[in-house]
Amino acid sequence: MTLMRPTAPPRRRFLGWDTVVGGAGLQLLQSALFFSSFGVYVVVWAEELAWSRGAIAGGYALVTLLGGLLGPLQGWLLERVGVRRVILVGLVVQAAGLTWLSSVTSLGAFYAAMLVTGLGLAASGFLSVTTAVVPWFVRRRSTALSLMAIGLSLGGLLVPLVAAGVVELGWRTTLRVAALLVLLAGPPLAVLMRRDPSDYGQLPDGGYLGFPDRQRGGVELRPRDPAADHTLREALRTRAFWLLGLGHGAALLLMSGVSVHLVPHLNAGAGYPLQVAAGAVALVTMAALVGQLIGGPLGDRVDKRAIAIGTMLVHASALLVLAWGPGWGAVVAFALLHGVAWGVRGPLMGSLRADYFGASHFGSIMGASMMVFMVGQLVGPVFLGGMADALGDYRTGFSILAGLAAIASLAFWFATPPPRPRRSEAVAQAVAEPPPSPSSSE
Repeated sequence: MTLMRPTAPPRRRFLGWDTVVGGAGLQLLQSALFFSSFGVYVVVWAEELAWSRGAIAGGYALVTLLGGLLGPLQGWLLERVGVRRVILVGLVVQAAGLTWLSSVTSLGAFYAAMLVTGLGLAASGFLSVTTAVVPWFVRRRSTALSLMAIGLSLGGLLVPLVAAGVVELGWRTTLRVAALLVLLAGPPLAVLMRRDPSDYGQLPDGGYLGFPDRQRGGVELRPRDPAADHTLREALRTRAFWLLGLGHGAALLLMSGVSVHLVPHLNAGAGYPLQVAAGAVALVTMAALVGQLIGGPLGDRVDKRAIAIGTMLVHASALLVLAWGPGWGAVVAFALLHGVAWGVRGPLMGSLRADYFGASHFGSIMGASMMVFMVGQLVGPVFLGGMADALGDYRTGFSILAGLAAIASLAFWFATPPPRPRRSEAVAQAVAEPPPSPSSSE
């Protein structure tokens, strides 16, 4: 009896966008409850606990350092244990860390609580959600990652609400509420983080395994050949891996420095009230939201390296405006320039690596990349905090970061696409060559 092959794919919606929504929600939680709102806590900790801004920034640096050091191990776990499990464990650890942070009274306890919080943030954060989204898209990868990153911007819009909570309820109660929100909202979002699309009979960007694609002239859709993708070892041997890490690290140096010290600069340095200063963070994230909506489709159509170079130069200009521009108008100009550049550039970093090295080993490659670019994320807050403690303001520190951003744009200029792995070329040649004909004696 001959089995009839189905003529139409099963009626099931494309699941890749669910993963984007889940990733956006998880990043919203992290942004609103920790990363974007950290500057609010810097102000109250410095006043109430008499800690220096440099010492507090050291705690933030610990979170960054932990995320970078765990990157290779986390990438390995994501590929073998699964994204969903890693994220769920991370959410529990993150909530425990925030709860502990709400009770600290000494710097030693503060650093220990930050380490626990950082472990949870790493497991449920950027690397995990990006690793989940990347395999589901190829042609629309930049758009998908940009939409996922909207969660970061929406989280920043909630910073004034966090600031109001700190003012009205106190920072300890606000952190406990944040821990509760992580436990309540995080797991439903983690459920949306699915495995590779082939496990569901689907393909990147939509379509079904083994069925013709009407938009591609009736070509039968099949999974992408993993032999064309770089392994971690192969990626480490390319110049592009290290140059992308250098450029990304410079971008995160200024991003992390601004995230931690923008509110203290506007509050203590420029004399704006705490909630007004927090409003500047919201303005930055609103501009980043616009940038993400622009940058995703743009990155799917235009050379991503050129976009990265241009946005680094915009970052540099924005920092100079923040450092030396007069009045609130300069703050607004900085927020718009810096936010749009951040929104356009940020999601392209993961998309560019996936374009260069493929999706098969993206988790381990991105995890190893974090060892490189986390150096900038680690140095930024500590450098700016130390400069402010030594000089009394942030102007010189912001100006130095502007110069570094301009110089680092050259890293993207020279980060050209790497050649295909020799392994994939050998496979392609073996497929192209016909097998030898049997000899007449056999």
